[in-house]
Amino acid sequence: MQYFWIAVLAIALLVEALTADLVAIWFFPAALVCMILAFCHVPVPLQLLVFVCLGLALVFSTRPLCKKLVKGKNAKTNADALIGATALVTEEICNIRETGEVKVNGLRWSARAADPARIIAVGEEVEVLEIRGVKMIVK
Repeated sequence: MQYFWIAVLAIALLVEALTADLVAIWFFPAALVCMILAFCHVPVPLQLLVFVCLGLALVFSTRPLCKKLVKGKNAKTNADALIGATALVTEEICNIRETGEVKVNGLRWSARAADPARIIAVGEEVEVLEIRGVKMIVK
């Protein structure tokens, strides 16, 4: 049975390496404990019970914490560098009609006004407040 647990160890590591989703890694310590139990000649049904219980306990108790630590903050993109930049309105911005376009650093972006009631005319300069998807929010 020791070889079975060695195989489970290897499979858990392989699956985790291929997915990197923090699911299979928790069964690695459970399989390690069961391999030790197998060396101590603990009955197979008890080994399986320990494996399932310990694996699930590790998944549900530590995975959420580890996901937070691994995820960290949102990755910055090149678009984040445009926040605070000045843009030139190339198409009237009207949130009601869902129209508007600005040009910043030579690139055209769909745009919406931060104040939904405000209409911004062509030729005005605006400040980029944020980027939501593919639209710049300006004032």
